[in-house]
Amino acid sequence: MAMVIDTHCHLNMVAEKGISVPEALKNASEAQLEAAVLIAVDEATAQEHSRICATTDQSNGPRLFWTAGLHPEGADDISGLDTLFAFARNNRSRSDFLGIGETGLDYYHSTEHVQNQKESFSRHLALATELSVPAIVHLRDSQKFEPGKIQTILDAEKMIRESGATGVIHCFTYGYEEAMRFVEMGWFISFSGIVTYKNADVIQDAAIRLPLDRILVETDAPFLTPGAVRGKPNQPAYVRHTLDFVTNIRSKITGESTELIATTILENSRRFLAMKK
Repeated sequence: MAMVIDTHCHLNMVAEKGISVPEALKNASEAQLEAAVLIAVDEATAQEHSRICATTDQSNGPRLFWTAGLHPEGADDISGLDTLFAFARNNRSRSDFLGIGETGLDYYHSTEHVQNQKESFSRHLALATELSVPAIVHLRDSQKFEPGKIQTILDAEKMIRESGATGVIHCFTYGYEEAMRFVEMGWFISFSGIVTYKNADVIQDAAIRLPLDRILVETDAPFLTPGAVRGKPNQPAYVRHTLDFVTNIRSKITGESTELIATTILENSRRFLAMKK
């Protein structure tokens, strides 16, 4: 069984769902996880994940990495960005600090704070470029899926091109054409448990058609539990279900072996972890 890396999880929130950090990491080790990336949604979670990485014995489990960023749904108040960014700069030299995020644009519930979101996103992208680290980007739109007309995609593409930043579009929920806008800029596309859901035809099509060397997998734990274990709080170990699903649906259409797909996604994930210069 090939190793796998969970490129996006919220380990502190997993613990809040009743799966302690030691238990989650034990389960991850048994599922052959090589590493997990602990993603911040604000300064408090960045600090907490920083502490978890610094104090956890990783000798018999997955390597842990962490990020610093403000989730776009928290961008109604961006007054704390200077403090958050100072924390990131001060920890840039730590080997377990990976990048900036999650950041991005989210118009799903409201567009009331779009300008704040764009300002926050722009500043996050600039910081990622300054520190030569990847950006972890969240995009979610209020519109019904309509290829070529997703506003968050259009806005984010423009801002990323202007910034020169590199990174990953996490928890991708759009189609092949939307994904390729970012792939053509050298970005990774990461699939969560959503790709395993019965109504995810458009997302599954993207997972099948995208260049194999641009695909990552993640849990976004404790959210978006894969279909095979749906109903339980998500945890890093469950990234194995998403990987297996993607390899199976892709192999049936492309003829690529499941072993090649799984191994390439692992190598992609290692390249993602190595994007910090």
